[in-house]
Amino acid sequence: MKTITLLLDGVGDRSYKELDYKTPLEYAKTPNLDRIAKNSQCGIMNVLEEGKALGTDLAHFILFGYTLDEYPGRAVIDMIGEKLHCHEESLILRISFASVIKSEGFLIEERFVKEISKKEIETICNKLSYKEDGYEFKLIHSYDSHGFLIVKKIDGEVELSSKISDSDPFYEKQFVMKIEPFENYSLESKFTAKLLNKYLINSYNMLNNDYKKNACNFILTKWAGFYKKPESFYKRNGLKGCIVGKSKLFNGISNITSMDYYEYKNFDEAIELALTLDYAYIHLHTKKTDEASHKKDPLLKAKVLEEIDKKISRLLDFEGLLIVTADHSTPCSGKMIHSGESVPFMAKGEFIRIDKVEKFDEISCFRGSIHLYGKNFMNYIQNATDSANLYHLRAGNKKKNYIPKEVNKLIE
Repeated sequence: MKTITLLLDGVGDRSYKELDYKTPLEYAKTPNLDRIAKNSQCGIMNVLEEGKALGTDLAHFILFGYTLDEYPGRAVIDMIGEKLHCHEESLILRISFASVIKSEGFLIEERFVKEISKKEIETICNKLSYKEDGYEFKLIHSYDSHGFLIVKKIDGEVELSSKISDSDPFYEKQFVMKIEPFENYSLESKFTAKLLNKYLINSYNMLNNDYKKNACNFILTKWAGFYKKPESFYKRNGLKGCIVGKSKLFNGISNITSMDYYEYKNFDEAIELALTLDYAYIHLHTKKTDEASHKKDPLLKAKVLEEIDKKISRLLDFEGLLIVTADHSTPCSGKMIHSGESVPFMAKGEFIRIDKVEKFDEISCFRGSIHLYGKNFMNYIQNATDSANLYHLRAGNKKKNYIPKEVNKLIE
């Protein structure tokens, strides 16, 4: 049975006075989503835990059946998504070309320098790419004021570690943070943190000499990780899967999980691809809801939801398993980028326990018949497509929650 998940990025939200104390999803007129809800099992999902605000990349890793230990970090996923080559032995960090004022530390003026030319960036990358003390530093520009720092051990004595903190505080008008060992006090973590702090200060000193000519005088780092591919989505879940999306991030997620990726031009094309592509699992992602949330305008988000609802009418007749949910909540107010509230969930299909919910929103779905966690998302799909294996069976060299289509045959 084919499964389509319509993933409304950041659709979960909070209640707002200007929406009569409703969430944008509650307030919006969404007849098609509500029709699906009336024939579905509805509920809420915490992708990780209540109150834990997740990024899209980590949330999807969990939804696709991977553990936190298998998560390579956002920098690695971004680098793959931008079609840049990753070496397994290299430490990869996401960077931004920034400007700071030295004052009892380094006070950030711009996390992402706006007025900087490609020639300036090229000069900076060349200047800050060098070998020192047995380690190689390579600065790579990707787009705008974004890039990557690749650190590689050449003949240094200590191995590098990704268990380090960020120097980028993620907010303007704050100080650059000292890189520290992160929840790990090994020799490697301490050494890597010290090595990178030295690199950042050296970089500032080299760039600040030309600060009057260049807009950038600091390199901010975050999300350190090593490239390592986990088990493929197919082997993990027993499903041939693809992502239908519209971002470099999802190109990266699909690549590292060995799923196929289809980029759409508009949402009508996305619906067409989801319905016609020959895959057991199709993940249809739209960022529109999340983008509207970041505008901090609840009414705008409600209008975006109404526009999406008009375009999904063709999904009502889909005869496989149809799931509609989100990866995280994104509030239209406050300082938080994403938030940790649960997200609405509904599933319509042949092998579903239909409940009494008649509307798709956070409050109505809370009254539904299921409370799901992200780590159980793929288990739910296997059960709802009548393909889940008996838990105690040992089909092959590791436990599988799906009935295997292929076995390692005994041959005389």
